Amino acid sequence: MTVRVFAARSAEEREAVYRFRYRIYVEEMGLRPPDADHERRRLADALDEHGLSLGLIEDDGTVLGSLRCLFLADVPDPAPLIAKFAMQPAIDRFGLGAIGTTSRFMLDPRLRHGLAIFALIRAAFDEARAHGTRLNYGDCSPHMLTFYESMGYRRYAAPFNDTAFGFKLPIVMLVGDRENFAAVRSPLLRLAEAHPDDAEARAWFAATYPDALAPASASQMSAEAFFDLLIDRVASDPLHAVALFRGLARDEVQAFLAAATIVKAGAGDRIVREGDRDDTVYVLLKGLAEVVRGEPAGRVVAALGGGDIFGEIGFLTATPRTASVVARTPCEVLVLSGRFLQQFLERQPATAARILFNLSRILAGRLAQTTLQLAGS
Repeated sequence: MTVRVFAARSAEEREAVYRFRYRIYVEEMGLRPPDADHERRRLADALDEHGLSLGLIEDDGTVLGSLRCLFLADVPDPAPLIAKFAMQPAIDRFGLGAIGTTSRFMLDPRLRHGLAIFALIRAAFDEARAHGTRLNYGDCSPHMLTFYESMGYRRYAAPFNDTAFGFKLPIVMLVGDRENFAAVRSPLLRLAEAHPDDAEARAWFAATYPDALAPASASQMSAEAFFDLLIDRVASDPLHAVALFRGLARDEVQAFLAAATIVKAGAGDRIVREGDRDDTVYVLLKGLAEVVRGEPAGRVVAALGGGDIFGEIGFLTATPRTASVVARTPCEVLVLSGRFLQQFLERQPATAARILFNLSRILAGRLAQTTLQLAGS
């Protein structure tokens, strides 16, 4: 398959991107964006008039990827974006012209494990540089956080719940931060090295968001250090406190957690949303959460505490989420992407067999509990 990056400038090119967005967000992922035009099968919003959509296109004209760049100085009313991403401190320091965002980043399933994704990201990086962007904001779902961090993004603020897209983590890239690109081995490092290092932005970020400097992803520290971080979070040995890890040695768990990350959630955050299509597995490390079934009011069907796992049904069955999980106190959760779990099954079958056995035991226990509840009622 031969694909190339293009900038959607003509009306026809933009429409092709809008139809591609609809296919991925609505038809594949089952999301409910308020701007979706179901009759014309397209997804666009008012910001598209002021931004630039980049895409990946096949030789036959089929769009296979998209990413939208917005530069705040070009947006007539940037206030909603400023509020959403808490940009005001950056604007006060660097001005509106130094701020950009990327969004609507999606790929056809055939390209999600290949290199074409990097061509699209590099094109967006070049656009940001050309517009004088120093801070580029966005958001992502928990299972995509380690990917974005490997590109050079940083987390900096509390997560939020998007009515259309669910639980989201705000992230920001310091476009000139060559030091961070080198530290995370970003594929953008070579492009960044062609420009001056932005030490001023890096120093500002460190002073403004000091809590964001501590790593919380396995990819940013040694396997031993990340396991020690888990010990701190669950206040005991994860090998005993986390049912998913029972029967495993420490080195096996460390290998399994190579692509894991820890995410904070606030009281009331809907970490998992019923009906969404997602294969991420979560382990609650700190705090209390509830499993809620039935939207929007819902009824509580289970309580979760430290060491409990959730999201396993979506991973094991590849079906939409059967319930929501809502944080009732401030929580910290370990996030394990379904994609990495699948890769781990292929690379480490013996360890993976034990993990799948643990998952099956957890699921069987919950089914038995549900059966007893139904019998009692």
